[in-house]
Amino acid sequence: MRILIPTDFSELSNVAIKYAIDLGKDIEVKLHLLHVIDTSAPSRARVGSHKLQEAIKSSSERDMKELLASIKKDNDRNIEISYEITSGSPIGKYVEITAQKNDADVVCIGTKGASGLKKILFGSNAADIIENSSIPVLTIPEFARYKGIQNIVYSSDFYNLDKELDIIIPFAKLLDSWIQILHIDKDNEGYEGDLKQKEMNLRQDFSYQKIKLTELKINSVILGINKFVTDVDADMVIMFTHHTNFLEKVFQKSVTQNTAFQTSIPLFTFQKDS
Repeated sequence: MRILIPTDFSELSNVAIKYAIDLGKDIEVKLHLLHVIDTSAPSRARVGSHKLQEAIKSSSERDMKELLASIKKDNDRNIEISYEITSGSPIGKYVEITAQKNDADVVCIGTKGASGLKKILFGSNAADIIENSSIPVLTIPEFARYKGIQNIVYSSDFYNLDKELDIIIPFAKLLDSWIQILHIDKDNEGYEGDLKQKEMNLRQDFSYQKIKLTELKINSVILGINKFVTDVDADMVIMFTHHTNFLEKVFQKSVTQNTAFQTSIPLFTFQKDS
């Protein structure tokens, strides 16, 4: 799995790097680190000499080499890691360009914990990356630690279920993970068919036995996901969404409720169009 990790050399971006490296305990990963020198500063700050620009680039090169040395020191596994440094704005655009150029499978980014998550994630570079990425984005909360991925919660309204499972199942198979499909019945209508039979059909159709289907009667999708994540001790949540507005609601709710969802486990987002 080829993982692109944008880094600004902060502790938060190091969270994503550590998670990706630890993921390499269970599957083969190749990491590509990207540092984008943001050129969106006010014009007066950019009217610098060529020497200033070179100094910024040189500083970034030093920081990158220090980061690579630190990774090598802290890890005994021989994981392939490459990097590049570029300049531009917005950062999300250059993450997308780099992901396409390097044929990345996943973009992995660190996100702030519950106390300031909405402020940090939405209205930040992370939001821009999620919004514009054509490939899946794996967001790692600052307190998340990789301990294997046994349970993946996938919330579905059953529209495009087969198409989305086509995307999820290869990833789940790599890790031998359970796919916990959660259907929220918030209007008290319920699924018209036989859930157990549908579960058996999915296992047969996709030749994968670790699929479980659960229907939860609750008047809020967000509350339902948060409750179910706790009930099954989930290691990851997967969502398919067009834009970040739904994700913003999820994160905002999680902040006020102080639930486990966004404080400790990763969120894997896929664009519905993909």
